[in-house]
Amino acid sequence: MRSARAGAAAVILALALGAPGCGLVDSLTPFGVGTRDYASEGTTENINGVWSGTASNGKPLSFIVASELVTDIKFSHTVGDCTQPFELTAKKVPVVNGTFVYENNFETQGSIRVEGRFTSAETFTGRYQFQGLPTSSCPGITSGSGTLAATKTP
Repeated sequence: MRSARAGAAAVILALALGAPGCGLVDSLTPFGVGTRDYASEGTTENINGVWSGTASNGKPLSFIVASELVTDIKFSHTVGDCTQPFELTAKKVPVVNGTFVYENNFETQGSIRVEGRFTSAETFTGRYQFQGLPTSSCPGITSGSGTLAATKTP
């Protein structure tokens, strides 16, 4: 019995110290180091599809998720009677751990950032911020921010 315990202890010690080919040491993580907060992450389960909802101003929001890539984000920002539309179709953005960040610097000037989280396979929440836009059909709307909410359409 004592010999079996000694043999088992030797195997465990060899594994812990990184015996060649074992790979156990690489998989060990000290408590609290490198652990993920899954509660703050979103989901990627069945998020592919067409999504629609509203921006914080009540205007429509839509986007597409295909192969866990977000594309064709469309929404508007409103100040008073003037509405500035955004059609962000220039690139596809990967969904990582249930979240994505779309950032774009426009060719002329200005930038926009849209970030969001898929809270379930059917719900999405996000926010946007833009700045430095040249004066367009909406004089005075050169910067702004708001929130986004959407559900996956059946």
